[in-house]
Amino acid sequence: MEIRKLEIKDAEQFCNLIVNMYSNLGNLEWFTPMPYDAENVAGIIANPRFYIIGAFIDEKLVGVSSLDYKCGKLLDKIEFPKDCDLTKLVEIAFNIVHTDYRGNKIMQEMVCYLLDKIKKDGYKWAFAKVHKNNIASIKSCENSGFEIYCKYEKPVDKQDFISLSNQPFFCKTGKQNADKTLKHFQDSEKIIVDYNILMKKL
Repeated sequence: MEIRKLEIKDAEQFCNLIVNMYSNLGNLEWFTPMPYDAENVAGIIANPRFYIIGAFIDEKLVGVSSLDYKCGKLLDKIEFPKDCDLTKLVEIAFNIVHTDYRGNKIMQEMVCYLLDKIKKDGYKWAFAKVHKNNIASIKSCENSGFEIYCKYEKPVDKQDFISLSNQPFFCKTGKQNADKTLKHFQDSEKIIVDYNILMKKL
């Protein structure tokens, strides 16, 4: 397996990976809506806010992980530890592994790759935002030395949620759970999603 920084030429494969993830995602609350068309995905790859790596097997993109240097814009929304220098903090953001390749510790290898990079770059802290019920991802983070630090309620645009849940590739279970979520928040302008914030001191 090869792990490297994604390039614009990888945008189509990245799109396919996102669609694969959504096609098998049982609960849309687990993953903040993100684009899956080539133009917008290429824009994400090119955006200096992110450092995105891909795991390739025989030149097929089977996983992605990333750094978000703006920390998901959460610096003023979460009270991080007092000894945490926010200028030395970075978020390990979206992590996706193709459904055919799960269970092979690919996500853990990508996270280790990113931790090595940010440590060399002088960062002292890393954190990840994972839905409270996404046990597999929480366990993967914990295996990489992260610990649950606090809870975070993230507001999600309801129209983005509806649009994505109505896509033909979205799975039946996911649609059913999306309907339950929408019913629960039918009187609200936003959907509030419950996450765990996991932190690691480097």
